[in-house]
Amino acid sequence: MKQTKKEIFYEIIRFLIVGGIATLVDYIVTWLFKNYVCINMNKEIAVFIYTACGFTAGLFTNWFLQKFVYRYITKDQQKSKKVFLKFLILSLIGFGITWLGMYLTEPIHNKILFDFLFLHDIALYFWIFKVILTIIVLIMNYIGRKLFVFNTKKENKDNNEKELKDMD
Repeated sequence: MKQTKKEIFYEIIRFLIVGGIATLVDYIVTWLFKNYVCINMNKEIAVFIYTACGFTAGLFTNWFLQKFVYRYITKDQQKSKKVFLKFLILSLIGFGITWLGMYLTEPIHNKILFDFLFLHDIALYFWIFKVILTIIVLIMNYIGRKLFVFNTKKENKDNNEKELKDMD
């Protein structure tokens, strides 16, 4: 299915809205775990836990909202374990990038702290790195989902080849 520029534009807008919701969920869970659950843990373990928990919450939010982004996703794709596995693999690569970036920058996360409304001691560098990594993973996810996860051309080709073999 060839998409027009207008369809691609609106698909990207929907992707950004869904991604924004999932990112908000990720950030809230990350913030809660960083500031309340992992507060007295070893830093290396804490970085992994709060990054993983935020990632997982964002991942499932994103998965359940994908049908609004890619309008051509079929009900079979939404229920497909194979499609979910490809989605998960791509997402785990994104998690690896995020975790590695957060881990490598952890020593300077708390260099600049500020207060905002009722929130105190917000780590400025932590959130700057989190946003930069989110943008990198966002671009990778859009391209990867379009080409690898929800690629209807490849799926149609595979189905056609399967039908031809069945006819023989």
